[in-house]
Amino acid sequence: MKPVFFTIPGINWDIPSYGLMLMIGLFVSIWWAARRALKSGGSPDVILNCGFIAIVGGVVGCRAMYVIHYWDHFRTFGDAFQIAWAVIDVRQGGLEFYGGFILTTVAALAWLRWWEKVSIRWYLDIIAPSAALGLAIGRIGCFLNGCCFGTTCDLPWAVRFPFGSNACVNQWKERLPGAEIREEMLYIDEAAGTGVAMPLSRDLLYTSEAKIDGIFERFQELAACKEKLGAAKNPAEKQHLQDRIRELRSAGGKDLIKFGPICTNMKKYGLSAGQLRAIAEPYRALPVHPTQPYSTITALLIALFLNALYWRRKRDGQVICTLLLIQPLARWLLEVIRADNPVDTVGMFTISQFLAVCMTLLGLIGLLVLRRMPPRSRRARLWEPPEEEPPEKVGKKKAASASAPSAID
Repeated sequence: MKPVFFTIPGINWDIPSYGLMLMIGLFVSIWWAARRALKSGGSPDVILNCGFIAIVGGVVGCRAMYVIHYWDHFRTFGDAFQIAWAVIDVRQGGLEFYGGFILTTVAALAWLRWWEKVSIRWYLDIIAPSAALGLAIGRIGCFLNGCCFGTTCDLPWAVRFPFGSNACVNQWKERLPGAEIREEMLYIDEAAGTGVAMPLSRDLLYTSEAKIDGIFERFQELAACKEKLGAAKNPAEKQHLQDRIRELRSAGGKDLIKFGPICTNMKKYGLSAGQLRAIAEPYRALPVHPTQPYSTITALLIALFLNALYWRRKRDGQVICTLLLIQPLARWLLEVIRADNPVDTVGMFTISQFLAVCMTLLGLIGLLVLRRMPPRSRRARLWEPPEEEPPEKVGKKKAASASAPSAID
């Protein structure tokens, strides 16, 4: 597990592994689709345009589906601004594949039909293998981020995620035997007023010790000022303490709130940040199915199969319909051994299983409809690159533009 892939030196910007793999998957998929289009007579420009739609629609659709699915969780973030920020903050993951797939497909269909005015069936066939490849690479980001984890198992290739990971927290919440956590690693969010204990955040716990120590000093001073303020009787002393509290909060109020749980436990148990980390190390999640690598391998095999099918297809549209048939089946089976998605749809499915059923039916109907259509789409026209102008014509144009009067003159 490596949520932060690397940090840019100098500006100290963290590059999240999930987002990096997502971008690599998108760009590699676009390149592969453009290459396939060029080799088969399609326009790489159309693919690049659809790739831009995939970048925007994929992220927006994936996030929108996740937010809708877990809206009760987002409602607890406070005021409207905090909720809005939580909705758009995808640095820690929180994307559902089918949301992006559906929105991107609808947007690409509209773009191909009314703007590019090209064969929808043919270009969706070109794109289909790349969609599976993008999923395969994106799941590597899920593995590094620790999301989309599986159920517990005792297989030789089972994986154990570290303390504070999604799998670890989920198993602790379910009170699974062996998922216990020491008292020093738990905190009660007094601000929320729920009185419910939660494990400390791994992201905050593994922040640099120097930064935590600096925040802890302000935290201790703030706590001391509040204690003195409660006992102060001199108005001048009270005013001085109130001013100092405002200074501490204005100087690093967000950090004091963010790192409050860690600072509270450091003070309560007399431990340093390094000692808390040492205590956390042994408390890893129970062994679980590596569902993310399962998904990567499955999607990669599907991508290679669809690419081979593309060059042997009998009808335009056959490849995209085949994707709609086999990928949902793989996702259905994967959902059986995933532990992060609740069974909350139609009383018996996860949301992804329900959508998988719908997409499989759509793919089956699509193959039946294709049998009544011409093998090749009437809009499927070979793309011809624009002819390059002879050098002498280019030279004449440059000379004419140089001699033309400037609009500024």
